[in-house]
Amino acid sequence: MDAHDFTGKIKFSATLTAEISKTSPVIMAGDCAERIRRASQLGYHAVELHWADPRKIPLDEIVSACENYNMKISAFATGRAYFQEGLNLTHDDDNIRKASIERVFGFVDAAARCDAVVIIGCIRGNIPAGEPDDVYLRRFAHSIHTVAKYAESRNVGIVLEAINRYENNYLNTAKETADFISEFALPNVKILLDTFHMNIEETSPAEAITDCAGHLGYIHIADSNRRYAGAGHIDFRKIAAAVYAAGYQGYISAECLPLPDSETALSNWIKEIKDVFSIT
Repeated sequence: MDAHDFTGKIKFSATLTAEISKTSPVIMAGDCAERIRRASQLGYHAVELHWADPRKIPLDEIVSACENYNMKISAFATGRAYFQEGLNLTHDDDNIRKASIERVFGFVDAAARCDAVVIIGCIRGNIPAGEPDDVYLRRFAHSIHTVAKYAESRNVGIVLEAINRYENNYLNTAKETADFISEFALPNVKILLDTFHMNIEETSPAEAITDCAGHLGYIHIADSNRRYAGAGHIDFRKIAAAVYAAGYQGYISAECLPLPDSETALSNWIKEIKDVFSIT
C-alpha cells in the first residue's frame, strides 16, 4: 500500500471534556455541539471523550452532534476516574479495585454504543515504593483481563497506554507494554502509543512504532512540551513515516495541553499533522 492510498484511512480525533484545565491534555470543553461542529470544520473526524464517570457524559448530545457534523467518537479515556476519585486497577483495597473495574465496565457500555475503544492509562495505578513489582503486575493483569473479556463481549476494544516514568512507574515503553500483553495472554488488548511519553522513554519513537506494529491500536500525538504538534521539537515526519510503515489505519488523537488556548491548540494541531502526513 503506498502513502497515497494509506493516508485516506488515517482519522484525526480531538479531545473533549466538561471543563478545560491548563494542566490537563484535553483541548476542547464547553458547548459540546459547538465544539464538535468546530472540530469537524477544521477537518477532524472524531472526538475522544475525557470524563471521570461515563454516567456524567452528555452522551446523547454528543452522539447527536456527531451525527449532524459527520463525526465519530473514537475513544473513552478513563484517567480522570483515577485523578479525581482515586480509582485504580491495582489498588490494595479489594473494594476500590472492584469499583474501578465496574467503572471501566461503564465506559465499555458507553463505548459499545459508539463503536469506540476504551483507554487504560493512569487508572492502572502505581506500584507503591518498596513493594514487589510482580505482585502488582499480576494484579493488574487480572484486572485488565476481566475488563478486556467484558469489553470483548460488548465488541469493544481495549487500548493500554505506555506512559512515562514520571506519571506511572511501570509499563513505560512500547516494548514493556507489548511484552506484558503477551506474557499474560491478554485478550482484546492493543497498545496506545503517545508521542509525548515516547519522547521521554524511547530511544527512537519512530522505531518503537514500527516494532509494535502488530499490536498498535491507537495513537496520541502531542509535542515534546505536551503542546500541540509543531510547538516543540519532535520530528513528526519521522513519526508519520513510521505510522505508514506500521500499516496503521486507526485514529490519531490530539491529546495535548490547551495552550496557549483551546482554539489555537485545536487548529494548529491538525494543521501540523495534516502537513506531516501529507493529507489535504
